[in-house]
Amino acid sequence: MEGWIKLYRKLQDNKLWTCEPFTRGQAWVDLLLLANHEYGYFFVRDHKIEVQRGQVGWSENKLAERWSWSRSKVRKFIKQLEKEQQVIQQKSRSYSIIELINYEIYQEKEQQVIQQQNNRKTTEKQQKNTNKNEKEGKEGKEIVYIEKDFLPIFERWLKYKKDKRQSYKNEDSIKAAYNKLYKLAGGDFELADKIVEQSLANNWDGLFELKNKNKQLKKFTEDDF
Repeated sequence: MEGWIKLYRKLQDNKLWTCEPFTRGQAWVDLLLLANHEYGYFFVRDHKIEVQRGQVGWSENKLAERWSWSRSKVRKFIKQLEKEQQVIQQKSRSYSIIELINYEIYQEKEQQVIQQQNNRKTTEKQQKNTNKNEKEGKEGKEIVYIEKDFLPIFERWLKYKKDKRQSYKNEDSIKAAYNKLYKLAGGDFELADKIVEQSLANNWDGLFELKNKNKQLKKFTEDDF
């Protein structure tokens, strides 16, 4: 069977995901969800440990607790993944880094596209203007490019505006709204999700900087590890 589906990272917060001991397949999917989508780091005894995109900075103890497994079962599972060339493990006495070898295959970098249909647009003119990265006239349509991780978040905002009968009237206004969200979040899709959630919870008509931003951003510490 070919093709793929998107798994939203908030799945990890659902109680159904962790209410029972993990299966082996669930543990593999969980590693994909736990992997960093961008560069990060944590500290162990004042020592900075860098975690690259596609790597998981979790110890055997933490994984065993999360999956409701024994440490030996976690160790055996990771060793089997290494044997099958699915992961590479960097391990020391104080920390463990698990690198997912095919992470980029599971998380394609291609941009997602939101388009507003217009029957008066010809295929030839669309291709020409898209290649030139130009805005089209009233007969055409403009394409708004949205980063993959931002797509479900921004679609949620567009649906909220539609439900309030405040849909954006044209592509320029959609693009402006997305750019504002991206700027407010500093390119962080998890922060963007919190910003959208803030507006929805308060029934606001617009997007605004997150309140108590510093308190809500996750900090990597030795306790987190």
